[in-house]
Amino acid sequence: MATQIVIANDDYIKIDDNFKILWADKGKNWVDAWCPNNYHYVIWNNLAGQNEIQTKDPATGNMTGNTDLNATTDAVGSTTVADLLTWAETRKGQIEAAKTALQTAIDADKENGSTNAEGKTWIDYDSNYS
Repeated sequence: MATQIVIANDDYIKIDDNFKILWADKGKNWVDAWCPNNYHYVIWNNLAGQNEIQTKDPATGNMTGNTDLNATTDAVGSTTVADLLTWAETRKGQIEAAKTALQTAIDADKENGSTNAEGKTWIDYDSNYS
């Protein structure tokens, strides 16, 4: 399971400080209620500063406050920090597997002279994409 997650709502999700998922790539198993549109950031990491949910007014984008996160059982939208960490590790694995599948297809094309992978991206090999 991932140990850190930073969600920049509508932008990206960063996992364990070394893996970034663009918002468009979050996949079909993401539930929008986990990060309502009044959330600006969800921060759960081991860096200096409070783990928290930063909220905003969706109409103006102005910050409206913070809610501290103190335990993995704390609520984030309709889920918990722990469930987000589990989702993050799963999604990371899905993306890595899709990238490996693409590379395998590219390597096979080189070996046998085919063009099966031509013009494709890892998304074409990710059954968990949207």
